[in-house]
Amino acid sequence: MEIIQDSLIYSATDLVGSLECEHLASLERAALAGHLERPERTDPVLDRLAQRGQLHEERFLETLLSDGLRAVELELAPSLPHGERLAKGRYDTLEAMQTGVDVIYQAVLFDGRRLGLADFLRRVERPSGLGNWSYEVWDTKLARHAKASAVLQLCMYSDLLHEYQRHPPSEMHLALGGVKGGTVSFRVADYAAYYRMVAREFESVLDTIPTYPVTTTPEPVEHCGVCRWSERCRAQWQAEDDLSLVAGLTSRQRHALRDIDVSTRTALAEPTRPLPQRLDRIGREAMQRIHAQASIQVKGEQAGAVLSERIPPPHDREGELIHGQGLLMLPQPSHGDLFFDMEGDPFFSSDEVDGIEYLFGVIEPGRKDETGLPTFHSFWSIEDGTVTTTGERRAFEAFMDLVMDRLASDPHLHVYHYAPYEPTAIKRLAGRYATREEEVDRLLRGGVFIDLHPAVRQGIRASVESYSIKRLEPLYSFGREVDLRDAGTSIVEFETWLELGQEDERKELLTRIEEYNQDDCLSTMHLREWLEGQRTELEGEIGSVLPRPTVPEPEETEDSEAQKAVNALAESLLSGLPESTGGMTGSQHGQWLLAQLLNWHRRENKSFWWRYFHLVNELTDAERREEPDALAELTFESRSSDPAPGTRSTLYRFRFPPQDHAIRPDTNPRDPETQT
Repeated sequence: MEIIQDSLIYSATDLVGSLECEHLASLERAALAGHLERPERTDPVLDRLAQRGQLHEERFLETLLSDGLRAVELELAPSLPHGERLAKGRYDTLEAMQTGVDVIYQAVLFDGRRLGLADFLRRVERPSGLGNWSYEVWDTKLARHAKASAVLQLCMYSDLLHEYQRHPPSEMHLALGGVKGGTVSFRVADYAAYYRMVAREFESVLDTIPTYPVTTTPEPVEHCGVCRWSERCRAQWQAEDDLSLVAGLTSRQRHALRDIDVSTRTALAEPTRPLPQRLDRIGREAMQRIHAQASIQVKGEQAGAVLSERIPPPHDREGELIHGQGLLMLPQPSHGDLFFDMEGDPFFSSDEVDGIEYLFGVIEPGRKDETGLPTFHSFWSIEDGTVTTTGERRAFEAFMDLVMDRLASDPHLHVYHYAPYEPTAIKRLAGRYATREEEVDRLLRGGVFIDLHPAVRQGIRASVESYSIKRLEPLYSFGREVDLRDAGTSIVEFETWLELGQEDERKELLTRIEEYNQDDCLSTMHLREWLEGQRTELEGEIGSVLPRPTVPEPEETEDSEAQKAVNALAESLLSGLPESTGGMTGSQHGQWLLAQLLNWHRRENKSFWWRYFHLVNELTDAERREEPDALAELTFESRSSDPAPGTRSTLYRFRFPPQDHAIRPDTNPRDPETQT
């Protein structure tokens, strides 16, 4: 958003941002009027994304040129004042359109109010005010799928293009990123009415909101992750003791609380009058949970320390302890237990994969290194000085072989991690490379992977604003050996390593990343030990021994003769082929693909059941509410006979809080508690 010759100019980015956060437009207007200083946000992760986006854009241009299309690249004259640069860019774009060139790169679409910098305009043979041809908008996006924000941006560009060529374009297009790449097209007419409504409302806001003081209030939204104003908004939440500081509080719950004049964290923690047992969007258990969370955060802030308290274990309707939740989900510690953390780079791209797992780290406290400390194993996806898919496969296999070897020595060991990233990545890699699938299946069926995150969320309440492991470390006095960093910084450092030419600098970066990963593994180990101490104290409070999860008996399964024949055929097809698909000829790649297809249905069936048991066994009912393939927090309402003629069925009616889900009338959902 900017002011040019006393006119307010906005871009598609401004329009899209306003849909997520109405406060953003107020801040930008105040900054343009000189009442606020627009902050400059330095974010190496966003910078990296911008670089990747530019490369994707340039590759798409090369593809167009290789198809024999004639292209004109436009540049804004840097020596001219900004308003004149835009006017010249508009003139140059119109001039290029009138010549009928095939492709216009970096087109300037500007009408004195709206500004769009379109990646590409491509000629189509449809008459317009230009002649027997016209143009359509193409934009490049790194995303693997079209997002609503990208479609809205295309709508604005297409509307501006309509004015240029005096005829509406028929379609608008996205060139997507990733290995599959590809393009997706949309009919402009299908979205034009919605765009006009959104643009009209946005312009009305711009024309009517006061420039100062700012009258809107910030709300936490996804756009905060990329917004230049995010630090200012966070400071405002802190100053106002806003409800958004309460860990785990959803936007729906915030709005419901504000409707009853509970608008601060302290008001939720220490209400002046009793809180209702439930609200329209908050059930009884959820109300108790968010009140308790706000209370301990306020106490922790007053004490100047991170505090914690144990959450009483849940009971069923008969008063029996519900096994497998909170601190009751911790298995009996074993000498061979492992503590696992992975480092991945979602920005990595090649002709084979999108994203790569470049480091598998494991702490093995049952075996000591030469210094007497727990042994640390690191498996890097690096070959000949760079990361490769072959290296990723070998690192994955080495990790799996280590776990299976230790499991043979200690059948009771578990692999601990924090949050679901690790087992999700392991399942993905087993499917990606069609290797160690049976071993992964055995670990999942045997409950070998233990996620400590649900144990914390269900069993411990802490005075933290988020339950990341780094926020919890003061509870168990864990001190890191290397500077505390977030995942984004680690990714940027790895990307920097990929680009560096100096071997000494590259080695130093790898060492720092490995030490950071080792700290994560050690922190997971110390968290497990602290949770065990909390479990022991909980037993003392209850006065009885708490149950441990039952260990599933390993299933002795053997492939059928038909499956053995399929496996043998797949092995024969893969025999002699290069390890990486990038090094295969066309016929070799076809042979490799055929080998993968032989077990495709079997592999997909495994993925379905892995997901099913994750929902059933690893999540609470409240956590299932955030999952698209589950319907959570149901309460029984009534039972009646089916009125349809000739039926003896019984209809059961349930009530559930608002949530996004994919349960359809023709599906057959199952109750995880009754398994019916």
